[in-house]
Amino acid sequence: MSARRRVVVTGAGVVSAAGIGVEAFWRACVEGRAALRPPERFPAARFGPILAGEVPGPLAAGEEASCRFARDAADEAVRAARLDDGRLPPASGVVVGSCLGATLQTLRDAAPPEPIAYGGFASPAHRLADLHRLSGPVMAISSACTSGLAAIAAAAGCVRRGEADVMLAGGADALSEFVMSGFSILHVLTTTRVRPFDRRRDGLALGEGAGMVVLEARDAALDRGARILAEILGDGSAGDAHHMIGPVTEGAGLRRAMAAALDDARLDAGVVDFVAAHGTGTVPSDGMEMTALRDLLGERAAHVPINSIKAVVGHALGAAGAFGVVMAVRTMVEGIIPPTTNLEEPVEGCTLDLVAGAARRRPVRRALTIASGFGGHNVALLLGAP
Repeated sequence: MSARRRVVVTGAGVVSAAGIGVEAFWRACVEGRAALRPPERFPAARFGPILAGEVPGPLAAGEEASCRFARDAADEAVRAARLDDGRLPPASGVVVGSCLGATLQTLRDAAPPEPIAYGGFASPAHRLADLHRLSGPVMAISSACTSGLAAIAAAAGCVRRGEADVMLAGGADALSEFVMSGFSILHVLTTTRVRPFDRRRDGLALGEGAGMVVLEARDAALDRGARILAEILGDGSAGDAHHMIGPVTEGAGLRRAMAAALDDARLDAGVVDFVAAHGTGTVPSDGMEMTALRDLLGERAAHVPINSIKAVVGHALGAAGAFGVVMAVRTMVEGIIPPTTNLEEPVEGCTLDLVAGAARRRPVRRALTIASGFGGHNVALLLGAP
């Protein structure tokens, strides 16, 4: 059996409600500045006084929104990786996670001068593969709100096994009246503020955009003089087998996914010194997550900083986990942990170290990024500083 190759992150790109680019995203996260506002792209009055994380600016005619977001984030990630010609090597691959991909509404709203050749949740992955003329693995993952994180884990596996030296990976989704209607029917949208882990939390705000990273085999990245931002140490996933929407109260599935990521890295929970939580701001999901983290971290639970950025950019569905990875990578690079915006009154009896109020300066060597989704999906990714 060939040796397990080490996988590193050499570039990242983001399109979010905070603006275009990683810098705009990072500044909003560190400042705890919410980029949420009433939706403007479609009539939303019937949903009540809701907020959303819409990407600013008009959508270009002729290009479906999730594909455009993925393209722009991928372009930034490739540039940041300092690849010689600004493109991925032809033998590279791509994995993109999306809950919805190109929905009928986002295809219609693109108002194309010509018919669009892409449709369905696989659209962003196929679009990127075509744009970069990639001949390596091309995959689309749709596992609810864990899609982006699962895509990065899958792409890391491709590099680790030697199926490609370079992979582009992440998540992308676009807001639409269709998806807003679905979440409204479930009564999970806040009409006040997104408050992850706060005792007054009453729901989430949907977002959109894309988060993409360039993954490479470590030795190859070093050979070409690339700047290594972080290393993918391990990943894990697990299902709840419980309910199509509601999570298992005690968080057993998420606990197994986190333990599997640590096992994959051949490490234990004692190495984790930061958690980028899912933290949607809904009562069941946040409660489950806090229970799972207490179980995993044990006596260290009160000393491992945990945050959520959902109050800044909204819950961007398939892009959410990818946003968490980009934030965690930047946290390790800068030694700054962004706060959980709007967290003012933690849940009574909470023993976790929830970062609130302001960003915290602290070196981070091992970061655990987690995501959960409808249908009982749970994914965890362990990142290490270079």
